[in-house]
Amino acid sequence: MDFLKQPIDQLREDLDILNRDWMDIEGSNLSANQCYHLETNPPHFLFNLNCPETLQQKLKSILDKYFPKNENGISE
Repeated sequence: MDFLKQPIDQLREDLDILNRDWMDIEGSNLSANQCYHLETNPPHFLFNLNCPETLQQKLKSILDKYFPKNENGISE
């Protein structure tokens, strides 16, 4: 869908910035993108079991920035 291209591209740019940072996850230095997978239809993340809650919240806030949810919890 063409109308999703711009928000998805912006989302990926934000994720690229986040993924440049290495973090300690369960005693191993990992890139953030090793903890999640982005699905685009509908836009959402799948998190690995070792993904810290703080990273999950940061990813969800980035997703909400480009795909805000309405009162029903469905992306607009």
